[in-house]
Amino acid sequence: MFSIIKFLQNFLKDLKKKKGLWFSVLAISSIIGIFLCLYILSSLTKNISKEVYDNIATGYVKNFKNKVSKKEDNYKKVAVAIKNNNLINNIENNNLTNVNKEIELFNKKSKESGFNTLKLNFYSTFNQVNQYRNSVNSVIASKESAFGVEILKDGIFYVYIEPILKDEKLIGVIELKEEVHELKREYSKDDVIFLFLLEEKMLSKLSIKERSGKYRKIIDTLQVEELEYNGQFFSKIIDLGKDGYKNMLDLGYSVDDTFFRAPIKISDVNGNVVGLVVLGETVEGSGAFVNIVDKMTKTVTTVALGLVISILLFMF
Repeated sequence: MFSIIKFLQNFLKDLKKKKGLWFSVLAISSIIGIFLCLYILSSLTKNISKEVYDNIATGYVKNFKNKVSKKEDNYKKVAVAIKNNNLINNIENNNLTNVNKEIELFNKKSKESGFNTLKLNFYSTFNQVNQYRNSVNSVIASKESAFGVEILKDGIFYVYIEPILKDEKLIGVIELKEEVHELKREYSKDDVIFLFLLEEKMLSKLSIKERSGKYRKIIDTLQVEELEYNGQFFSKIIDLGKDGYKNMLDLGYSVDDTFFRAPIKISDVNGNVVGLVVLGETVEGSGAFVNIVDKMTKTVTTVALGLVISILLFMF
């Protein structure tokens, strides 16, 4: 050990005597040290950035699931209130005129209260030859409620279908439905951008009136109702390209100089994947961690470039 230390001391003395060589070794060592420090700092920044982005994306997914769960709970409460004795008696007596009057009154009051797309429907089981769409028929067969997204002729909805029983006997089915787009208005209150992208194969379920001239292709097999959503937000998804889009799905998020995005695949009431919800926020001017991380990454990059340029100028 002593001999090694002695060797190093003698080596340094010789270097100091040779000014040119000493300067070169010192400069090279400094450059290597700076690049090493910058590499470590850059790696740490990237790891911190990824962890922050992962947490934000996870928070978005959790928040979305909570909103949907709350929506289902609210529909259940409304259904309980709707199933009053008067309605049940009218359904039991097959008095569809009075049943329809009650439904019309509910829909009118909902619209007046600001729930513009919330609607109540009734399906009679008095005549068993009636056949409805699969989700309604499943509720009739199982006598259990169902909830989820459905692509119907008149739009894309969250639906809650509830069987009406009297003395264990099924006497009818009620349905509450509200457009998926309503979530956009809910999220806008929190300064969060909401986007629903529909699988191309589901377009045929919409009526010609509902789909003609309204949808455009975004990426892969996904379509967007163009006038309903933020054009700049979905345009940036187009700019990602197929590889960027796949990377966003794999990571659970994507971020650029304008937006942070978190994708969530959406299945319908029957369990089929029908689209993608993308939640996001603007990076510029954001008070959230997205902006903080973005600034931190840019600062590290700026410092790195500054140091490298300074060393090069010093050497030459």
